Amino acid sequence: MRTSPRVSPSSRPSGPRAVRSDRRRRTRLRDLCDEVLASFRLASDRDPISAQDRAEAMTLLSRVAPHMGSASRR
Repeated sequence: MRTSPRVSPSSRPSGPRAVRSDRRRRTRLRDLCDEVLASFRLASDRDPISAQDRAEAMTLLSRVAPHMGSASRR
């Protein structure tokens, strides 16, 4: 009497799946990367917000709320 091995549908090979979307559109991945970089900067005693990020934020703030952007620089 022989028994044949059964393969259940749940035991299909699993692994990386092809991703059709552009990686720049994957916001969860981008958020995770940002968090990892911030953690690394904090761990290495560096400011988690770069000078470029800070300048871009001030530019955005001055466009969104001009009276607040100029008041925060005083």
